[in-house]
Amino acid sequence: MKLLGLTTAVSVALLATSAHAAPPQLFNKTITISFTASGIAKSPEGVQRGFSTQVSGIVYVSSAGRVFLRTRISNRGGSRGSDVGPSETKGRVSFQGNRLIGVVPFEVGAQQVTITFDPSYSSCTASVIEGHSGGVIRRKGPDGAMYEVTGGTTSSVSCSIQSGNPFAG
Repeated sequence: MKLLGLTTAVSVALLATSAHAAPPQLFNKTITISFTASGIAKSPEGVQRGFSTQVSGIVYVSSAGRVFLRTRISNRGGSRGSDVGPSETKGRVSFQGNRLIGVVPFEVGAQQVTITFDPSYSSCTASVIEGHSGGVIRRKGPDGAMYEVTGGTTSSVSCSIQSGNPFAG
């Protein structure tokens, strides 16, 4: 499987098994991840062009260990985002030791997001990779159209942790 670092349709809605519960050290914490994805994509009309997409995601782990997600992607072609509650994150978030791992499936290919926490769960690092087996990734762009991506990079990946609920009134 060829791995690429390109990501425009991140739903940082991390996919894995729900059997792995959030560590108590993350209860009532907000994890923020952001990065830039850039490369070449072919539009549905067959036009190839370069892109640079800003991606951000917020993962909130409640004081009961329930996970909430918010994502936002934007570039010159548009922007979109989503909010996902605990009932939709079941089966989508996997905490494995000191890591939060997930996979976002695309129409063709997938994206893996890994967030690694320090021993005290007060800081984190993140990595984002994409893979495909047939030479092409197909996914929606911020404008909602389906694009074919044949290469790209992910840069400026950042991760931070804060106490509290970013969604509270």
